[in-house]
Amino acid sequence: MTTAVLEQTVVTIVRVTTSYRAVELGLSVLWLGVITAAIAVLPLLFAVKVGRYIDQGNETRTAWMGAGLLCFACGGFALWSSLAGLLVFTALLGLGHLMLVISQQILCATDMTPGALERNIGNYMVANAIGQGLGPYIVGYVGGDASVPPTQWLFGAGFVASFIMFAAALFLQLGGPRKPKAEKSAPMPLRDILSLPGIRVMLFVGITVVSAQDLIVVYLPFLGAERGMAVEVVGWLLVARAVASVLSRFLFARLYQMMGHWRLMMVSVLASAMSYAAIALPLPVPLLLPVVAVAGFALGIAITATIAALLNLATPETRGVANSLRITGNRAGQLVIPFSVGLVAAATSAAGIFVIIGASLAVSTAVMAMQRPKQT
Repeated sequence: MTTAVLEQTVVTIVRVTTSYRAVELGLSVLWLGVITAAIAVLPLLFAVKVGRYIDQGNETRTAWMGAGLLCFACGGFALWSSLAGLLVFTALLGLGHLMLVISQQILCATDMTPGALERNIGNYMVANAIGQGLGPYIVGYVGGDASVPPTQWLFGAGFVASFIMFAAALFLQLGGPRKPKAEKSAPMPLRDILSLPGIRVMLFVGITVVSAQDLIVVYLPFLGAERGMAVEVVGWLLVARAVASVLSRFLFARLYQMMGHWRLMMVSVLASAMSYAAIALPLPVPLLLPVVAVAGFALGIAITATIAALLNLATPETRGVANSLRITGNRAGQLVIPFSVGLVAAATSAAGIFVIIGASLAVSTAVMAMQRPKQT
């Protein structure tokens, strides 16, 4: 949990600061979409290989390598934050983040005690949400009333914080009783994993909800700058989103018991769609704040439900690959969707991005309604 808090804090600081550095460089919203999409390039190429490596019992080694790569990427932002640097190190940040996230989530599932998976995943997602709130708070605190914060200082702070995160990652280790390893056999083909009931729908939903969560961090500062909001105000909006996301993770187990995975995902994704559409409206800050909070709460539930459901469906020997497929789908969405919405925003405004995201979430709800598996 400590590593997850620090990791998300560092990544959020760097990604929000990247948006403001794009403003400093005079880049268009289309270029910001390209930079945002760069985080998905390397994960798309290496996600399955990382999953196979983890399934061979290398959870902690993968976490250490991912943490080290995050440090390297953060150092690059601090030293070379031109357009080319933003593209290169955003791509490396994506690979390091991928390795650390997959390994952490598999570590959550290694404890075979009954009920441990849901509890561990819930705690892990709480830690993620805390980090996602700390990052914007730090950016807002440093930026104050300015429309653009001191980006070089923030990149340097992210670089220093990444070393603290790396030190915490070195303490990661397997915990709880594990299921004995079976004799070596041929790994399950990807086609068989994808044929599990409901897995394709969950991968599709995962693309939309993770992209929606990712894009609000990137484009809300851009929307705020477009509407003349102070950095501090945008920071508080992102903090409200993160706080609501933390609360949702605390309530996840209880809501799951009441509704089940599928119904819970449908309700939460639909609520996300409506809140994102409302963000596009020219609302005053006192009204925008609760709307952003609802988006954070609903997406927090939806993302946690997709992860828990996927890890429950997969066998212990295939969880790494199954989770890597989920991440691959998410990164594909992060590659295509930011570029696509960037084209829309270039023709309209940053508000158009939130309309597109809301529409994609509504489509996901419809897909879940039509293709609900019998056992969920």
